[in-house]
Amino acid sequence: MAFQPPGPVETRSQPEPLTGAQKAALLVLLLEEPEAAAMLARLTPEEVDAIGEAMLSVAEANPATVDRLLDEVLALAADTVALAEVPASVRAMLEGALGQDRAVGVIERLGDRVRTPAFERLLWLEPYAIASLLETEHPQAQALVLAHLPADRAARVLARLPAATQADLVRRVATLGPVLPAAIDALDRGLAERMSATPPRPPVTDLGGMGRAADLINLAGLDEAEALAALADADPAAAEILSERLFTFADLAKLDDRALQAVVRSLEADLLIPAMRAADEPLRRRILSAMPARAAQALEDEIDARGPVRIEDAQAAQKAVAAAARRLAAEGVISLPGRGPAYV
Repeated sequence: MAFQPPGPVETRSQPEPLTGAQKAALLVLLLEEPEAAAMLARLTPEEVDAIGEAMLSVAEANPATVDRLLDEVLALAADTVALAEVPASVRAMLEGALGQDRAVGVIERLGDRVRTPAFERLLWLEPYAIASLLETEHPQAQALVLAHLPADRAARVLARLPAATQADLVRRVATLGPVLPAAIDALDRGLAERMSATPPRPPVTDLGGMGRAADLINLAGLDEAEALAALADADPAAAEILSERLFTFADLAKLDDRALQAVVRSLEADLLIPAMRAADEPLRRRILSAMPARAAQALEDEIDARGPVRIEDAQAAQKAVAAAARRLAAEGVISLPGRGPAYV
């Protein structure tokens, strides 16, 4: 039988389903750069973030998907009349017809519908950058900005401001009365000028490595005092932050029962006695509960018999106990809080 060539192969692709963000992302990728930039400039920071993430999933869309999107855009465009940015146009016309002074009253009566949102530029900044920008402002100005930001972003900014001022700022926001638009505009312009003149400093904690550095010290059984001293020579602020991330004697309370039992079994009484002397009562009870009843009673009797110990000795013993826990974690015997499953 003579060879018969295969028939034509169907190569037409099928359109893929897209989310709203993916449709917008694909449209941006299809536009020329100036048109794409103009489109993105009209969006909120959250919308830009969503479209930026969606771009990664539609960069290789098939032709059928592109055709269907363009058909959808054309259908929408046929039923839409664009009148530019209505609030800005209305405001400009009122000021042109009445003069800026006379237009103010009309604009105020129209309210937020024709007023540019206050502190809109700040929505493009990360919370740490906003906090950095507000650091030198009067607390009332800080409260005014917090009152205008979306609640979740305002909360994250507040958390970045000095802890000693946070309660007062919440009080100021709660009691904030009417504020003249001129005062808001002046503060908005001042912050914008400072943003342009001095970029906000990045936070120490966001430079990366704090969590990893703490894990290295915790899990490798390193001497935390030596590690912190070395870091403090280069960056005291970073050393202070890192010290808060390390596993300490107080963190024994966060261990599960089996891990705590493993730690207690690895310790000598001469180390436990001074360490527990300075422990708070709940932690002391928890450690004793990890021991056999007879051993726990014997340890309590020994603590009472030895009497007071120097605070320096108690603190040194607690550091040694924490170091022992870190060594067990490094060996895979236990896991420290939040660092994966235990191996017992």
